[in-house]
Amino acid sequence: MQPSKQNKSWGASKIVTYVVTVAAVAVAGLIRWQLDPLLEVRLPFATFFVAIIFSAWYGGLPHALLSTVLGSFVVMYFFIPPRFALPFMTAADLGDLAVYYIVGLSIAGFAEALRISQHGFAEQAEQVRTTLASIGDAVITTDIKVRITNMNAVAESLTEWTNANAIGQPLEKVFHILDAVTRKTLENPAIRALREGVTVGLANHTILVAKGGKEYYIDDSAAPIINKDGEVRGCVLVFKDISHRMQAEKLMRESEARKTAMFEAALDGIISISQEGTIIEFNAAAERIFGFQRAEAIGKELAGLIIPPAYRERHRKGLAQYLITHQGSVFNQRLELSAIRANGEEFPVELTVTPIPVDGPAQFTAYLRDITQRKQFEKALRESEERFRALADNIPQLAWIADADTDGQIHWFNRNWFEYTGTNLEEMRGRGWIAVHHPDHVDRVVQKFSHHVREGLDWEDTFPLRGKDGQYVWFLSRMKVIRDKFGRVVRIFGTNTDITEARRTGEELRKLTAELSEADQRKDEFLATLAHELRNPLAPIRNGLQVLGLAGDDKVTSEVVRTMMERQLEQMVRLVDDLMDVSRISTGKVELRKEIVSLATIVNNAVETSHPLVEEMRHELTIQLPEATILVDVDSIRLSQVIMNLLNNAAKYSDPGSCIQLTSERSGGVVVVSIRDTGIGIAADQIPHLFDMFSQVDHSMEKSQGGLGIGLCLAKRIVEMHGGTIEARSDGLGKGAEFLVRLPVVVENTATHLHSEEQKQVIKSNFRILIVDDNKDGAGTLSMMLKILGNDTRTAYDGEDAVNTAIAFQPDVILLDIGLPKLNGYEVCRRIREQKNGHNILVIAQTGWGQEEDRQRTRDAGFDHHLVKPVDMAVLSKILAEFQSQKS
Repeated sequence: MQPSKQNKSWGASKIVTYVVTVAAVAVAGLIRWQLDPLLEVRLPFATFFVAIIFSAWYGGLPHALLSTVLGSFVVMYFFIPPRFALPFMTAADLGDLAVYYIVGLSIAGFAEALRISQHGFAEQAEQVRTTLASIGDAVITTDIKVRITNMNAVAESLTEWTNANAIGQPLEKVFHILDAVTRKTLENPAIRALREGVTVGLANHTILVAKGGKEYYIDDSAAPIINKDGEVRGCVLVFKDISHRMQAEKLMRESEARKTAMFEAALDGIISISQEGTIIEFNAAAERIFGFQRAEAIGKELAGLIIPPAYRERHRKGLAQYLITHQGSVFNQRLELSAIRANGEEFPVELTVTPIPVDGPAQFTAYLRDITQRKQFEKALRESEERFRALADNIPQLAWIADADTDGQIHWFNRNWFEYTGTNLEEMRGRGWIAVHHPDHVDRVVQKFSHHVREGLDWEDTFPLRGKDGQYVWFLSRMKVIRDKFGRVVRIFGTNTDITEARRTGEELRKLTAELSEADQRKDEFLATLAHELRNPLAPIRNGLQVLGLAGDDKVTSEVVRTMMERQLEQMVRLVDDLMDVSRISTGKVELRKEIVSLATIVNNAVETSHPLVEEMRHELTIQLPEATILVDVDSIRLSQVIMNLLNNAAKYSDPGSCIQLTSERSGGVVVVSIRDTGIGIAADQIPHLFDMFSQVDHSMEKSQGGLGIGLCLAKRIVEMHGGTIEARSDGLGKGAEFLVRLPVVVENTATHLHSEEQKQVIKSNFRILIVDDNKDGAGTLSMMLKILGNDTRTAYDGEDAVNTAIAFQPDVILLDIGLPKLNGYEVCRRIREQKNGHNILVIAQTGWGQEEDRQRTRDAGFDHHLVKPVDMAVLSKILAEFQSQKS
């Protein structure tokens, strides 16, 4: 049989202990050998006593004996002459050896006795520790000075002190207790137990405060530890957590208090009775209802006390039968019966009886409510309902009444209902009204009606009802819940109003609303278009201003920038002229200002405008145009806008650093301009709607800012107005896009009629000119330009100042704004014309309003000309030149 692992382990342990014993003897021999020059043959056994002591401590008696025997042989062989051989023992040597054995054996015996004693103490201590650990209560032991000597695990948990940390600590520090009511520190029971030598317990309202501050209600006792001689050697403290019990008792007390309060504060009479019907309890409400005091009611028979004599015997028998048959169940039925007060007054009550779960004979609780007011209210309600029905029979609507407690079963209809539907009450009662509802609406109507009845909610809906002629007519149906003073729904009243005429009016109103909505949408399109188109020329103008600030005296750069800004400003002015004409934009009519120009000019203008965005996105723009000049008869600004819009889209919807290609080629009488990018592409289902107003690509695929969705729609309209087409192509999302613009080409024999833009000349003049404008910057810059052209100028910033300055300055020409403070431009012109020589002054309106009606209004006010801001100096100088020629 193979030895077990435990046996193997034990055997190995024994071998190790014997090896250690032998090693101890060897070490003692080596030490004696080192001391040999000093001791020579004296005290040969001196170091081996230490080995015996060590072996006895380490292994017990067997190892001490082994160490003694081995030491004697080592001494005889190595340290008693003749050395290195077993000597012939002299009497002295034998004496020393005998002393050695006597001392060695004494040491071994003493060590064994000590080991046995220690082992017994250890077992006893372990037994005590195990006993304390197995106790369910917390246990703390102390010495005579009330210092902790031991704690079990439960005590550690409650005090939050470990046994190791608590040992030696004063008991008051670890076991801190308070009075639960006064919160004052209590005397520790262990102190009293030690002082009086008796077992001491604490009151139930004691609180233990743990180390971390947590509090426990505890129940404890302390007893002195007395030895066999009757001496007090310490104290044992036993305690347990009773927090849950105290909480339960508190909840029980609170529950009983609540029940008592509810019993006494209840509005209904509560009477407890025995199985025989004798009154056990009689609350305050019962005293108020019946007029009997509790003392005189208790012990009386319930039926004999509160039931009128005429009904007493019948109710007594019924109550007795109920108490016998319903001892273990709840009687849910509410009974209405007549009761009597102490003064003999009869009145109606509502009664419910409930068994009380108690040990012993059955008991019951009777709940009684005085329903005198409710009965009076019900009577008044019935009378009111009769009056109401009479009134409802004479209204023009169809009307009906339902009960709330019957899930909306209608029990009354007015005359108009029966006259319209051709039915009678028997056909319509309950849910018969469903038969006159249109099949397409009946499920919805029934579902909503039932829901609102259950929830007690008012309801309104429209649906058709069938008349007696079989035709359906639309009605507006309203349902109103009627509540009593307690908020309970008692009736449901409904009406059905013929809305045929109202629906016809509503349809006309919806059409009108749709027209207004369409007009509003056109307005929104106009405003969006205005913002969209004005933003394009503003960018290069702003850049040009910055360049001018940086250019300094660089006249070449300044001239290039000035030319560009003048071109962009002219474009913006033209855009404002067109976009402010709301009537033309809303009807899709935009006036084109055509001229025969080269396609390259249009492309270059568009590229110039788009260049900042292309540069910002670090795109590579390649342009490929035919070598031969291609002429087109177009509005160059509008066509530049189309190309610019397509270039901007390509830049915005492509990753930074992408390639954009602009190419054009002629195919017969048509030139095709292509803008191709490598951007996000267009889904196939989006291409048909791409040119609709406010249409944009899917936001989830956008690579840059979007826009208002009007650019491509405008581009399509402009191209088609020029007799051309625009087309979008894409292989799908992520595969780029291509836009193709096709325009008719001017035939070759008309190329000689290419219109060069007239050189705008600014002619110098010599006039006294008054500039009136509440915008001081505008007035100041215009004044500077006119002074440069040789004129003497003055400025005024409101209407009154304008009139006074004109009288003093006597100007030849007045540039007059319309919207002025104090006096508007029309009144200023009228007053100036009234002055001496006022009719000889050339009065020119300068305003932001440029519609035909605005021009007519200035003519009627006496103005000679109407210029729209910003004033074109070429046009103004031409007007001044004509005025000069007239004066000559």
